[in-house]
Amino acid sequence: MKEKLPKRTLAENSYIGLGMIYLGCLLIQFFLAGMSIFEDPSKWAAHKLFVHMFGYAIPVLMIITALAGGFFTLIYKEIMVIFLLLFAMYFTANMGWRVGWLGAFHPIAGVLLLGAGAAAVWKVLKGHREAGHSKEKNKGMLIWALAGAAGGLTAGVILSNLIGIFGLILFDKPMGIKFLPFYLAACSAVLLPVLQLKKRRKMEEEKE
Repeated sequence: MKEKLPKRTLAENSYIGLGMIYLGCLLIQFFLAGMSIFEDPSKWAAHKLFVHMFGYAIPVLMIITALAGGFFTLIYKEIMVIFLLLFAMYFTANMGWRVGWLGAFHPIAGVLLLGAGAAAVWKVLKGHREAGHSKEKNKGMLIWALAGAAGGLTAGVILSNLIGIFGLILFDKPMGIKFLPFYLAACSAVLLPVLQLKKRRKMEEEKE
């Protein structure tokens, strides 16, 4: 009889989801770079702008979810590599115009970043299947409120930038919603702890 694997926690699912989004954003970055080379050089502006919406924001959220889920020690090495490669990406992008070989390293760093992101996601998937890491059973709602606020704030910043981009594309002028990041931060700070509390109660009822 096969041993039934435990269900993934909300933190694990959130982490994996964020990781998948991050990998998708990296692929879009490669696509935009290719578009600027082979079709329209003006697409390079979109390539430069898009990275600011996810480059650091999503890894920070991944760290928060890993801390909340009690599995940060499982993935901290991969996260460190991601941040080092992000620094390398920005450094080579800015210095590459002056030192050619540094600029040539920029796409290589991008490929390595894609691999590091995939490794960070796979580590949690594999760790869950093998039950190789411990989870803290009792976590205060405060950390979920902080995680929700951080997530809502980041999502608001990303959404504001997307709205601004669409405004430039469609109407040739930037658009935005005032205080959108703060609204989303407040809503998420309430919603995430509530969802976690409901899930915890449901798990306790199933055990009984």
